[in-house]
Amino acid sequence: MKTVTLDILDDKAFNLRKDLEKLKVIRLRKDTKLSDDQSISKKASFNALSIDTRIFKFNRNEANER
Repeated sequence: MKTVTLDILDDKAFNLRKDLEKLKVIRLRKDTKLSDDQSISKKASFNALSIDTRIFKFNRNEANER
């Protein structure tokens, strides 16, 4: 028995995999490492930042200094 990892890029390949399972040519088993990694997912946090720029004066010469 050989073990391979596949990245399915198209729905046609996904359907082909299902057909091969029905013909008992291949067998799909869940990888325990993948399920553990997927359960440890980071939660996204978004923090907004607000800066008052009403009193800001843009100085082009100062911005172009090197």
